Amino acid sequence: MIAVEPSRTKWTPLTEEDRNAVLAELETVLSSSHFCNSKRYPAFLRYVVQQTLNGNGDQIKERTLGIEVFGRTPDYDTNADTVVRYTAGEVRKRLSLYYHEAADSPIHIYLSARSYRPEFLRFPEEAPSALLQPTALLDKQDALFELPMASLPSIDPALGGRTRKILRPLLAVVLIALSFVVARSLWNRSSSEGINRFWSPILQAKGPTLICPGGVVFSPSSDVHTKVADQTVLNPFLSFENGLAMGRVAALLNAKENDYRVQSSASTTLAQIRESPVVLIGAYNNEWTQRLLLPLRFHFNGEPNEQIVDALQPSKYWARDKSKPYSDSPDYALVVRFRNPSTDSFVVVAAGLQRYGTDAASQFIVSPRLLDILNRRVGSDWANKNIEVVLKVDVVQGRVGAPIVQDVYLW
Repeated sequence: MIAVEPSRTKWTPLTEEDRNAVLAELETVLSSSHFCNSKRYPAFLRYVVQQTLNGNGDQIKERTLGIEVFGRTPDYDTNADTVVRYTAGEVRKRLSLYYHEAADSPIHIYLSARSYRPEFLRFPEEAPSALLQPTALLDKQDALFELPMASLPSIDPALGGRTRKILRPLLAVVLIALSFVVARSLWNRSSSEGINRFWSPILQAKGPTLICPGGVVFSPSSDVHTKVADQTVLNPFLSFENGLAMGRVAALLNAKENDYRVQSSASTTLAQIRESPVVLIGAYNNEWTQRLLLPLRFHFNGEPNEQIVDALQPSKYWARDKSKPYSDSPDYALVVRFRNPSTDSFVVVAAGLQRYGTDAASQFIVSPRLLDILNRRVGSDWANKNIEVVLKVDVVQGRVGAPIVQDVYLW
C-alpha cells in the first residue's frame, strides 16, 4: 500500500454557517473570468446551488430549469430545445477550469455529468493518510486530470489505478501505474492469436516503443478553453482516457518484456518516430495522429467537423450525433497499425472522435477477446499487413460499452 495525500470528500452543508460558506464560494466562482462575462451560466449555477441548499435538490429537473432559469413555457419540447443540457455542459467545463486555477479553495462546487444537482466537496475535518485500494479505482469516468508529461520519462509498471478529475502530478503517476498490475494480471492469463498478430511487428522492432498520448493546454482565447499542446509546452494536460490508454498499452508491453518510453506527442519529433515504433493515443489532441493518418484510407477530418472519413468513398463517414447529449451519444474511433513509408517505422494509433472513442480504442488493442474476433474476421495472414479498423462505442450516461467493428481495411 502507498500513503497519499487525502483528497476532498463529498460534503452536505447542514448548518447556517455551512450554507453561508457555500454561498460565499459561489459568489467567488461567479466573479471569476470563467463566469462573469455571461448571464446564462451564472444564472444556472446560482439557481441549482441555492435550490440544493434550500433542500430542493431532488426537484432540480431539466424541464424545471428550462422554465425557472431560461423562461421556457411549461410545455416546451426538451428534445428540440437543449438549452439546459448545453448550459450544464458549459458550467461543468467552466467549474473544472476555475478549480484548476483555484485548487486550494477550501470548498469546491461540483456538477457531475449525470445530474443537474450540484455536489459540494471539501477536505475532511480530520485527514488521515489514505491508502490506495486498486480494485476500488476501476469505475471512475472523469474528464481531465493534471499530469505534466515531464514527470513521465519512465514509469515503473509494477503498480496500477485510476484517478479523480484533477490530481497532483505525483498522485496521477502513482494511480496510473497501479492500473498496470491489474492489466498485466489479466494479460498473463490470456493467450491470444489476435494479440500476437496485432502486436508482433511492434514487439519485433528495434528500439523501445514510444507511447505518445495527446495533450492540451488551457487557452482563454479558445471557444472550448483548451487547445492542442505544441512543442513549446513542456507540461501538457492529459485527459483521463488518454492516461488510461497509456496505462493499458504500457502494461501490455511490460508483460511482453518490451522496452517503452512515455512522451507527450507535443514533444515528440519526426526523428524519434523514425528510430522506434510509436503508439499514438488520441486524435484531436494529438497532431501526430492527424498528420500520419491523413494519407490513409480512413482518417480524421479536420476540426470543427470531427468525423472519420473514407478516402475511397467520400460520401461515407462516421460522426457523433450532436443532437444528443454528449454523455449519451455513440462515439467512433480508429485503431490503426501500419508501417509509415516516410519514416519506415511501425505506428499504432488508438484514437476516438471524443474521449469515449479513445477509451474504446485502447480497450480494443489490448483485449485478447476483441482482437481474436478481428482475427477470425480478417483471416490469419494479416500479421505483416497494414490494418485500419473503424469502431463504434455506445455511450450511456457517460459509460462506454464494448467496441463494435464498423469497417476494416487491409493493405
